[in-house]
Amino acid sequence: MRSNKKLKMLLLVVAILLVGVTVAYAALSATLNVTVNKITQNVNSFGVEFINTGSSIAATTVGGTSATGRSCGTATVTANSVTISDTTLSKPDDSCQYTLTIKNVGTITAKLISITPTNPSGTSCSTSSGARMVCGAAANKSITYTLTTDTGASTLLTTSTTKAATFVANDTLVVYLTAKYTGTELNSTAVNQTGASFRLNWGQK
Repeated sequence: MRSNKKLKMLLLVVAILLVGVTVAYAALSATLNVTVNKITQNVNSFGVEFINTGSSIAATTVGGTSATGRSCGTATVTANSVTISDTTLSKPDDSCQYTLTIKNVGTITAKLISITPTNPSGTSCSTSSGARMVCGAAANKSITYTLTTDTGASTLLTTSTTKAATFVANDTLVVYLTAKYTGTELNSTAVNQTGASFRLNWGQK
């Protein structure tokens, strides 16, 4: 009988201790809440295009000693491409230059990621990198293609060109496409260089 009383007393003490532990734990607990208020997704757009779309643009500068054996095709412009029609360059210093205007038509700042040249068929190229290609069967009979930021065709467009590297909304970038006979001798037979091109890849700044 006495042992039953002791057992009951012991159980009661244990129960009281457990309650005390629970109360102590509750007293030390904490709840943290994080609330995110309204998030607004504004309307933005990304786009870089040629302007003057639908136009047929004549060469803005024609170079060379005479018009003999030289004709500059016209440039047909769409938002995503410029295509130059058949052109003839036959002697040293013959050249055709076209003024092209690119615009950031979006709301997001863009940057020029890369410039990839595609060599023309019908010949080989000694240089083909970035905004410059030098193509011809021999160096003294070559045609040089460039994309530059100056009319003298000496300052190549690059990904680090200031405006191209940070092309803000509504801004424009003027570039000059030039094809020039940079060889020093005449070709003894006709050569057709077909399909030379530059691809400008733009991305988000």
